[in-house]
Amino acid sequence: MIFRCLGYLILPLLLISCASSPMIQPQINSLTVAQQFDQAIQLMENNIASYGENNSLLYYLDYAMVLHLAERYEESVDVFEKAKSIYDQLYTRSLSKQAGTWLINDNTEPYRGEDFERVMLNIFQSLNFIALGNFEEALVEARDADNTLAMINSKYAVDQKNVYKEDAFARFLMGILYEANGTYEDKNNAFIAYAKAVDIYEKDYVSNYDFQMPQVLKENILAAAQWMGPDVFETYRRKFAAVPFQSWKERQGKGEIYFIQYHGLSPIKHQGTLPIPLPDGHIVKFVFPKYDVRQSLNDFGVFKIEQKSNKGERKHWQVHTQLGEDINAIAKNNLKNRAKRIMAKTALRAGGKYLAERSIEKSIERKHGKNNSQWVKYIANLYNIGSEQADLRSWQTLPAEIRIARLILEEDEYVLSLNGKYLKEIKLKAGEKLFFIVQTR
Repeated sequence: MIFRCLGYLILPLLLISCASSPMIQPQINSLTVAQQFDQAIQLMENNIASYGENNSLLYYLDYAMVLHLAERYEESVDVFEKAKSIYDQLYTRSLSKQAGTWLINDNTEPYRGEDFERVMLNIFQSLNFIALGNFEEALVEARDADNTLAMINSKYAVDQKNVYKEDAFARFLMGILYEANGTYEDKNNAFIAYAKAVDIYEKDYVSNYDFQMPQVLKENILAAAQWMGPDVFETYRRKFAAVPFQSWKERQGKGEIYFIQYHGLSPIKHQGTLPIPLPDGHIVKFVFPKYDVRQSLNDFGVFKIEQKSNKGERKHWQVHTQLGEDINAIAKNNLKNRAKRIMAKTALRAGGKYLAERSIEKSIERKHGKNNSQWVKYIANLYNIGSEQADLRSWQTLPAEIRIARLILEEDEYVLSLNGKYLKEIKLKAGEKLFFIVQTR
């Protein structure tokens, strides 16, 4: 009887996963940083099982992101759609899976993703479609980012809602995409999107993530406000008095090149631990995930554009990207918001374990004496310490930052380089918006 009761405590230890995060992720990260995307893709395709059955969402998120970085955009679109489907399925996960999280830890449950990761899926899917020149679908994804955030926050109590409730960069993308369409209604929508992006950067991003809106947004809102009329323009001209810009009319005979730069890698989680000894000799353990920022180079590089034509002296331009989306800061704040929910669940789980263990201990003490019941306490403490593990899973192929810049140029052929290294040759047409995506460390 004693050994049967102890078995109830020991058996769950045998069911605990040795690692909450897939062991293969560091290899994928290393190959991604080295921009060896084909090798990373091959490694993932040959090692699907290494992610584990509870981490299929993580697999598709990492896989889609590496395909995106490898400029295999159509394949990335398909894989991101699989990830969306898994997200939807996990919202109706089975009660049996939920029960395991209360008995052991959150790693027994399929990974559902952080709230901000679901929004980043929309943003990078939008960038996939932008790279493919499908601005209509890109706009759908950018709008869905806003809808997704609203849906996520609607399920939380008023005092538990995320600080990350609106995404300025997604709104900024919406404005660019509306502007690209060029109809009267689209121009009006572009102004609305830009104005909302300005508002979010000023009210949310400055206070929560400590950075200002990028210069190109200021230029775009000024051009859009001028089109809206003198009163609207005056409001934004006072706000951004020192910002030079070209009106939409001045841009008509020119093209635009947007630089989207992914810099660094998003933070990874480590475990914080708080063991609490109780007066009766039992030990309960509180655990919680915390983000560690991965170091990246501070030199973001200089993009250079040079005319390819041989007519006279070749002109060239240089541009530095500016921060548009701080994924590091959003991730850390998102997890900070979730800390109360995590600790509440951990406390309930620890209390439930403690009550079950005390019940077994008292039962054995009544039937077999106090000395025999002490073994329950020892085994229970081992179980509590070993079983309580924080969920350290995360989408690790995300960049730390999304940076952005833009040049407005005459119709011509150009050569692009980064820090003196050749990147690409392009042909820019009047009225065209081209997007160039690059990853740096």
